[in-house]
Amino acid sequence: MTLPMLLNMIILVSEDQNIDLGLTDQFILSFGVTWVVIQYDLEIDHLPKTDEHITLQTQPSSYNKFFAFREYWVLDEAGNQCISIKSLWVAMNVEQRRLAPIPPEIVAPYHSEAVRLTPRFKKPKKIEQVTASREYRIRYSDIDTNIHVNNTRYLDWMIDLLPYDFLISHQPAHINLKYDNEVRYGNTIESKYERLTIDDQTVTRHEIYNNGNLAAVANFTWQPDGEVD
Repeated sequence: MTLPMLLNMIILVSEDQNIDLGLTDQFILSFGVTWVVIQYDLEIDHLPKTDEHITLQTQPSSYNKFFAFREYWVLDEAGNQCISIKSLWVAMNVEQRRLAPIPPEIVAPYHSEAVRLTPRFKKPKKIEQVTASREYRIRYSDIDTNIHVNNTRYLDWMIDLLPYDFLISHQPAHINLKYDNEVRYGNTIESKYERLTIDDQTVTRHEIYNNGNLAAVANFTWQPDGEVD
């Protein structure tokens, strides 16, 4: 399973839960907002194998006026947890394209905990010296229902820069991915990365820029394939 495929699948699990609770896209849009993820933190024991049967679980755990915290778990065919994901979400005003207070009606069905502060996420470290970069033009197929780039595409652009020999010999053990600004149809983005060794671990730092503005930043920690634990 690829990382973009994994993110696509957990979003589908969220959508299935929303539909089961009556939180359809139309209902959420009736409040003038839509859900937008702003950060993921992934702990990866191992990625599921091709054709392996897996179980995906999710729980919206807590929220406050502006942020909602949701967790995901991926269980392998033997029922063992192979991936855990923490995520932070906001409500975006669909007309103004900016952060909005979360309407109580769209979180009440989750029965999650109302808190003063949601869990804090570490801020990914930025690139110090670029190893490689590449430009990509945004296509119609890159756009999601929120009329901006699907969040899985950022992972594609980040991973695409890494050498083939590296990708077939390594697996990610941890990913911290933060979205800063929207990217929309017709834009041209620049993906950059830096590869370095920290405490005997291979780390890649990634940044995506849109017209000079930082759109997304991520830190990956890698292990040789077969050594992730």
